[in-house]
Amino acid sequence: MKTRPEDLKDIKNFFNSYSRGFSSIYTEDDKQRSFFNKIIDKFFRKEVYLRYERTLIETSKDTINTVLDVGCGPGHHTAAFLEQGKKVTSLDIANEMIDLTKEKVEKLGKLNDCKFMVADYLATEFEEQFDAIAVLGFFDYVSEPVDAIKKLLRDAKKEVYISIPNEKGLLGLQRKIRYKLKGCPLYSYSREFLEDCLEKSGCLSSSEILVDPRGFFVTIRK
Repeated sequence: MKTRPEDLKDIKNFFNSYSRGFSSIYTEDDKQRSFFNKIIDKFFRKEVYLRYERTLIETSKDTINTVLDVGCGPGHHTAAFLEQGKKVTSLDIANEMIDLTKEKVEKLGKLNDCKFMVADYLATEFEEQFDAIAVLGFFDYVSEPVDAIKKLLRDAKKEVYISIPNEKGLLGLQRKIRYKLKGCPLYSYSREFLEDCLEKSGCLSSSEILVDPRGFFVTIRK
């Protein structure tokens, strides 16, 4: 079963409207954070920074030359990959996110090292494989994770880095309510469900699973 067209439209609309606010979680170059949001970031959004750091450690290897940034958002990961000297393809379903990514890449003077795609990853076929694929903040919105993981394995030559949400408690509840009010579908995973998805995709034995404050960070090495 594929993600419904109406869900894709809702996801696109949500992130087009939220692009600069989302970007400011990483840096305030696109929008200033309120004092309240800064407190929330410090205590409840640590996993955003952890997955950023972990991904950059993986992509820093000399064996990684090309990176596909799936659900690239406002481009903070893309910019970091480019600063590492990688060739990057940035893909997002929201055109506003791609516009922000282009702004960051242009400031770096790296436009020749980056391709930009406004597209649904699951419906996109590539002419090449990528050394690594970063999939951060993407599985929150995927209704059929096994199909997505199998596609990632086809598109990746060496490694895949995935953040997986497992949101519990008040923060997870408020996020679900907030997204529901905005009309954006949202999914979360248990450790058991995650391992079952990796097993069905044929890559559990080659996957490293690290526990985040609000989910999991998975590295698949082929």
